[in-house]
Amino acid sequence: MNSRSEINAYTFDADLEAMVEQFFSEKSGTEVVAQAEIDGLPTGLWYAAVELGLPLVGLPESAGGSGGSLLDAVTVQRAAAKHAAPLPLAETYLASRLAAAAGLPVPSGIATVAPGSQRDDARRIGDGLVSGTFHDVPWGSAASVLAAVLGDRVVLLNISDAEIGSGTDLAGQPRESLTFSEARTVDGENPVDPRILGRLGAFLRSVQMAGAMEAVSTLTRRYVSERVQFGRPVAQFQAVQQHVVTLAQMASMSTLAVDRTAHALASRDADFEVYATKLVISQNALASVRAAHQAHGAIGMTREYRLQQLTRRLHAWRSEFGDEIALATQLGTAVAATPSLPRLITDPQPTLELKS
Repeated sequence: MNSRSEINAYTFDADLEAMVEQFFSEKSGTEVVAQAEIDGLPTGLWYAAVELGLPLVGLPESAGGSGGSLLDAVTVQRAAAKHAAPLPLAETYLASRLAAAAGLPVPSGIATVAPGSQRDDARRIGDGLVSGTFHDVPWGSAASVLAAVLGDRVVLLNISDAEIGSGTDLAGQPRESLTFSEARTVDGENPVDPRILGRLGAFLRSVQMAGAMEAVSTLTRRYVSERVQFGRPVAQFQAVQQHVVTLAQMASMSTLAVDRTAHALASRDADFEVYATKLVISQNALASVRAAHQAHGAIGMTREYRLQQLTRRLHAWRSEFGDEIALATQLGTAVAATPSLPRLITDPQPTLELKS
């Protein structure tokens, strides 16, 4: 018979879901998100999240985390994305997962990851030293620790040792280059599968996009019900109804895909599911953005309105940890090369690897 902890690892926690939904609903309003694009990380919001232990939910307490399962982490990340929370929650969780996998304690404070751009030239130059540049690092200027995978090892770098280049993504969130010169590293004791970063990164971005699409669908449905044109709510027009249906379909499909992939990841690596889910959800995100803005008309891009905060995030996340072209190419190559599609999907040690 399964223990309670084993059962919880495969079920979503309704109490946690209600708590984080209320927290982000109250704390991450449209004005907060807009101001973060100007000022950067809202430290008050971050510390409020830390007080609840949210950044490290899903990481074992023995490694310095808040406890809980992967499904608990999904609950937190999805709720944050639904409210466009301008916080490096996914990045801190991912960096901490890498550290824990390598036998390192979870970094204290804000952490981020080097996502593995083809432009990176950072390399080891000696025992415990790294020089070079990591590109497109999310929230680099707000973080204190960078986790990177070099070969089969996770290394942690102190961001205070880096020269930080300026930059933002489409949502106005920091995406920067970090350049190190003979920087001292903390190396993981345990070797890791080099695919772990791409796998977990793609999954987390899928979770976030699914959450954002849920919010876009809800926001659009409410808007078209309240907006009156030619004497009746625009929701009564057939063309608008089609957009609303499309949004509900994309959100539901994406949420289901994430939930099924999370259950697969709870027991194995599930590379095929992760990358297939990221591809499908990225395509769904594009359809959702188009349908939502068409239903809203010009108001959809108004700065003080929530919609553009969500849809700009969807566009940014689509391209991270594998865009549609890279994902489709890699999945197609893997399918063409395998004598058995079911075995490719269910093999606990598949050969699928994303080349970003």
